[in-house]
Amino acid sequence: MSKIESFNVTYDSGSDVLYISCRRDVAARGVEDKYGIVWRYDQTGALIGATIMDFVDFWGSQQSLLADQISSHFHIPPPQAAVVIEHAMGHRSN
Repeated sequence: MSKIESFNVTYDSGSDVLYISCRRDVAARGVEDKYGIVWRYDQTGALIGATIMDFVDFWGSQQSLLADQISSHFHIPPPQAAVVIEHAMGHRSN
């Protein structure tokens, strides 16, 4: 299990993009998955964040799938991933 205690979650309403970061490090590499999520990694290959395109348009109705993806990639419990999504949905006007 991961020792991640908190995430920095930012939503860009103009682009409908959600940014999730567990560290403030600069990404050395990004890998886009089949869902269009770009998983960002540091120089050592550790996952440091995710860029989620079409957050409201696509993921608004697919929150459980997105929570599953966040849970599996960040190695956090599904309830913690669901809280990250709920937080983002509640603050998406920011």
